[in-house]
Amino acid sequence: MAEAYRLYAGTQAGMILFRGIADIWTSMGGSREFEPYFKDQVVDSVYGCKHKPETVYAGVTCDGLYRTKDAGKRWQRVLEGDIRWVTVDPTEDRVVYAGTEPVHLYRSEDGGDSWEELKGLLALPEEVKYKWWFPRPPHQGHVRHIYIDPENPKSIYLALEHGGIVRSFDRGATWEDVSEGLEYPDIHMIVRSPGNPTKYFAATSRGFFQADPPEEGWKRAEKGMESDYFHDVILLPGDRPAMFLAAGHGSPQYWDRPSGADGKIYRSEDGGQAWRQVGAGLPVNHPGMCWQLAYNPWNRNSIFAAFGNVARGHVAGPPGEGAIYVTYDRGDTWEEVGLQKRGAQYLRPPAIRVLWAASDE
Repeated sequence: MAEAYRLYAGTQAGMILFRGIADIWTSMGGSREFEPYFKDQVVDSVYGCKHKPETVYAGVTCDGLYRTKDAGKRWQRVLEGDIRWVTVDPTEDRVVYAGTEPVHLYRSEDGGDSWEELKGLLALPEEVKYKWWFPRPPHQGHVRHIYIDPENPKSIYLALEHGGIVRSFDRGATWEDVSEGLEYPDIHMIVRSPGNPTKYFAATSRGFFQADPPEEGWKRAEKGMESDYFHDVILLPGDRPAMFLAAGHGSPQYWDRPSGADGKIYRSEDGGQAWRQVGAGLPVNHPGMCWQLAYNPWNRNSIFAAFGNVARGHVAGPPGEGAIYVTYDRGDTWEEVGLQKRGAQYLRPPAIRVLWAASDE
């Protein structure tokens, strides 16, 4: 039986759902045209349940957190607010965390039916909270990423844009700042190193950093890379664990130059010590970059890459132009995923900000 999976693509102008069987892709309704949910709204976060792949959450900027229990057919708003990131506990599907702009953190223990704010986050010292800002008013500092240790779900890290990194060892009751060594507090993503439970990596707008452990400070970890703007980092598990990193060059406000973002994808197969650019088949002259990477739930050698030419976080920007690419050989070669209109001409979705892949059994 051919592998079937669903892609939830959160874009600058709504969410597009793809269904793929082998290399044939359609919208979830079976159409060859785009049929976005949350039309003309920015979908900034998408995350699904490990053991219930038909349950997925979507953070819609300025409109709240939505949940589907039937693989995207119907959506229900379960939390109000400007939701910037949502994460499901890797050990318990009913436990869900949502971060907002401005910086607040909420937790649900019943699959999104009810929520409580984790007010211990706001009890951090004023000298820590003073860093929670954003350089483009009226936007404010916000929760960009929530990382839960898959082996110890009491351990939670928040990447704040802007605001540094804070962590909790008691499921969010109390927090501490662990930003020492980061040169600029614009943090996009944080992940634990494969094979080392005390070592972490952080993707930021001013570099890629590692810490072992974070309380001892962060140091640059960019060996083999030409980029200086980093947005997503993921771990490809298995017998040969690898890490993949989505990167660009310069700040988003300067991407109107001829070279654009100069987006690249890097791979490390030694726990993040050295990196090599991969990407045969990826766009060379795309004006944007890869904003998010997502591994295929059926094939851990396969990764999806979401591209967009509108800077994530510039939520008032134009819809832009996006693309999705897939690799089946751990990043050596890539090909585009899309709905065909005629021949090999793909319809272009709006700029893609976030991507989630789920099995479609």
